[in-house]
Amino acid sequence: NFGYGVKTGIDLPGEISGNLGEILERGASDIAFSAASFGQGIAATPIQVISAVSALANGGHLMRPYVNAAMEPEKVRDVIKPSTARAVAGMMTKAVQTNKVAVIPGYDVAGKTGTAQVASGAHYGDNVVNTYIGFAPSYDPRFSILVKLDKPAGAPLAGQTVVPVFRELAQFLLTYYDVPPDHPEERQ
Repeated sequence: NFGYGVKTGIDLPGEISGNLGEILERGASDIAFSAASFGQGIAATPIQVISAVSALANGGHLMRPYVNAAMEPEKVRDVIKPSTARAVAGMMTKAVQTNKVAVIPGYDVAGKTGTAQVASGAHYGDNVVNTYIGFAPSYDPRFSILVKLDKPAGAPLAGQTVVPVFRELAQFLLTYYDVPPDHPEERQ
């Protein structure tokens, strides 16, 4: 329902659909579904991932992504209830507050790390892909950001590589667009 395994319709050439692998097959194993829940055995494009997370930021509305500024926003479909989207945004915000790496004083920020093993033939090797995706402010979002780093040297966790980049870009955007803080008393 969030658009994985199909093209998003973005106005760029050469888009691919990703691959949901075995989980679409009739009688797929519980192991295939379990592995897919943490991103193994499937392939999603970055634009699919940011579109899906942006649906959470948009109150459950999956929007068609676009690059051309002359285009207008277009809702594809509703994928979850607004209350569910808000609840997940709350969980993502709590993750940021708990882990502190993406915290921006004065703002509620929603985010989630990903450290995925890279397949090497029929097994997973030592290489990883680090991602961080999030949006801000959490409950009245102005933007979503996805930062992705393929095969970082030494396979560090995403919190050490892509989260600081996300935080700096989010801080820049909040300042650039003069977004009022959620908690002005924290901005010192």
